[in-house]
Amino acid sequence: MRVSFDWLKDFMEVKMDAAKAQGFLTMTGLEITAVTDIDGDHVMEIEVTPNRPDCLSILGIARELSAASGVSIKLPDSVKKNFMKKGSSKGSVKIEILDKNACPRYVGCIMKNVKVGPTPKWLVQRLNAMGVRSVNNIVDITNYALFELGQPLHAFDLDKLEQKRIIVRRAKKGESIVTIDGVNRSLDQNILVIADGVRPVAVAGIMGGKDTEITESTKNILIESACFDPVVIRKACRHLSLASESSYRFERGVDQGMIFASSARAQELVKEIARGRVVGMPSDAGAKLEKEKEVTLDLNEIQRILGIKVAAEDIKEIFKRLHLNPVRKKDMITVTVPSYRTDLNRDIDLIEEVARLYGYDKVPSRLPLFTPHKTYQLEKKTASIENEIRKILCRLGLNEIMTYALTSADAVERLGITAENLVRLRNPMSSQQEIMRPSLLSEMLETLNWNLNRKNALLQLFELNKVYIMNKATGQAEETMRLCIGMCGNKPGNWKEKPRDMDFFDLKGVIEILLDSVGVRDYRIEKTQHPSLKESMSVNIVVNNKPCGVFGEVKEDVARKFDIKRKAYVAEMPIDDLLSLANLKKTFTALPKYPSVKRDIAILVDDAINASNIYSVIKEEARGLVRSVDVFDLYKGQQIQEGKKSLAYTIEYRSDERTLNDKEVNELHKKVQDALMKRLSAQIR
Repeated sequence: MRVSFDWLKDFMEVKMDAAKAQGFLTMTGLEITAVTDIDGDHVMEIEVTPNRPDCLSILGIARELSAASGVSIKLPDSVKKNFMKKGSSKGSVKIEILDKNACPRYVGCIMKNVKVGPTPKWLVQRLNAMGVRSVNNIVDITNYALFELGQPLHAFDLDKLEQKRIIVRRAKKGESIVTIDGVNRSLDQNILVIADGVRPVAVAGIMGGKDTEITESTKNILIESACFDPVVIRKACRHLSLASESSYRFERGVDQGMIFASSARAQELVKEIARGRVVGMPSDAGAKLEKEKEVTLDLNEIQRILGIKVAAEDIKEIFKRLHLNPVRKKDMITVTVPSYRTDLNRDIDLIEEVARLYGYDKVPSRLPLFTPHKTYQLEKKTASIENEIRKILCRLGLNEIMTYALTSADAVERLGITAENLVRLRNPMSSQQEIMRPSLLSEMLETLNWNLNRKNALLQLFELNKVYIMNKATGQAEETMRLCIGMCGNKPGNWKEKPRDMDFFDLKGVIEILLDSVGVRDYRIEKTQHPSLKESMSVNIVVNNKPCGVFGEVKEDVARKFDIKRKAYVAEMPIDDLLSLANLKKTFTALPKYPSVKRDIAILVDDAINASNIYSVIKEEARGLVRSVDVFDLYKGQQIQEGKKSLAYTIEYRSDERTLNDKEVNELHKKVQDALMKRLSAQIR
């Protein structure tokens, strides 16, 4: 938000230079991102956090400066007299509010015989400093009051209002309005409008209509000052793709106590600048003013939270400068929160006020003392396994990606995943961001496609991120961390090897190295089915009879839906499962003292038998003496009957206690052969 320093000085009872003021504001927590000189005025760009809508005005910044410096502020008489005032609903304006939830309060005032014309130079300069061009004196006055007090106003040409009345309602089906920017906008039935007796004349809280705008021929005006539900305004802005200075403030919430006072301030300026006169009494329709809330603070909590001791009198003085009217009873202070401080609701909010005005620089720097609990240890172990996975995969030549947590329902459908248990957004920004992703696969395939379209030939990617599933039993969304790997493209050749396409076994090799490196033992790979993967190239990683991940080749029709025209291979693994199985503790293993003996074996088996079944039989029969089983030949062809395959293995035998002799090895190898024939119906070749 822009803040004119010359304007700010109008509220200060003591003169202060710009540099000193900027220092005070910075220490209160307001970030000044830039300072620009405009016509001799120091204009500050200040970042205002969403919880402080009271700072979206010159008065709001003046209050902060006053609290930080101790300098009192002065208000215009019209504001001082009418702040926290509620007028009569039976004024000169006929106001009907049909949706009191969307518009809790509406103040209207009629002024006649106004002289619409050029705006005084001083007011034009103020608006220029705020980045707003001058239109005419009436419109400029409403903008001036908005920036000064933070309450948006709007002026209608009274003579152009049908039946001279105001109706606050939702738009009707088929209605439209030409806004003051000249655009004809179709209205949704959820959009709140300000209407006269016939048609909409403004989009509530956002922008007025062309038909009732102030022109040079305007003689009589109606000044609007109201408040609207922030959610209603925010949704309307998105639906219409329209925003304004008014909507910016209404979306964050306006001060209920300033609604009537802001109208009075505008009336004062119209009398002074445009020579208008008020007709009758302003109409104030809607809810009564809410009673200012009280919050009680235990003084002992301040030292516990901040770690410093602040004198009770200093705390009381801070609250006085914030206009909180503190009352102390022993170790308790009760404050009355002004209507504009909507962020002060609990004692912890008051402690934050003490901290920022006492001075963050007075809080000593020291390391916190804490006792590690199970939750902390679990988080620490999770972070360790995640970092280790990243290191391993990067060493294997993979690149890490990070994708957006929101995705489209279409992307999930393209994966073939069921649409049940999805975490859907109630008010998505677009159709591409309507659900929280239930899987990392869709974003991985999108990333592969994006890179392939840009001629990146070798893609080896991974992502460690969260997915979101709705728990039907609890009705709550659950988030879990998963690892996704995606591989696609060509491996470059060298003097010894020719270039080749990446295949299933490249991905399998990466996964096996990863599992071995993080200490996952006794896992096996079994054939499975997955909606996104080919039936013949889809496998589970199984540990202790529990599936701990899936990988394989993407189905051709799924790949086409993501516009991928070549073979792609993906994997997805829950990190929680890896966490329970991993062992990152490194242990030293001595080099073997005794030699190993190798034997080859060639077998003929049914094509349906998996390699894992063969490995299991060999290792079980060898009673722990098998050190490795390596396949060196696979043959299917004319000399092998259909439905069969020929496999050749090299088996390495070794004992850590003694040297194995030929007789022992031959007997052991014979047992392995017999077991393969008996259990798998294998034929020894």
